[in-house]
Amino acid sequence: MNKYKYILMLLPLTAFAEPSELLFTLQPDQCVALEQGQSCFIDIKVKWQTKTKGDYCLFVDEVKTQCWQAAKIGLWENELEMKTDVAFSLKDSKHQMIYSGKVQYAWIYKKRKNKAVRWRMF
Repeated sequence: MNKYKYILMLLPLTAFAEPSELLFTLQPDQCVALEQGQSCFIDIKVKWQTKTKGDYCLFVDEVKTQCWQAAKIGLWENELEMKTDVAFSLKDSKHQMIYSGKVQYAWIYKKRKNKAVRWRMF
């Protein structure tokens, strides 16, 4: 019985644990094309959260895409067309990187070397 009291005493501590400094999610984290070299289309969702308010910008392959002023949280949704891996980064107003991640490009079939259609009538 004493061991159960000890476990119950620990439960409130875990419920009020300090949240992590930064939350950053990319969904999905992979885009799959049918054949190597073909474009892959995905609907991407980027969510982030920090403890401190600030000015933050989201960069997609080093191109400024969206900025938030005096924000603690942010959400960005868009459709992407990709043929290679795409890098995402969240930077503050001093251009210091807060977080970086990437969406990977994958394919099912290797690129065919000969594009000629091979068929015969007889």
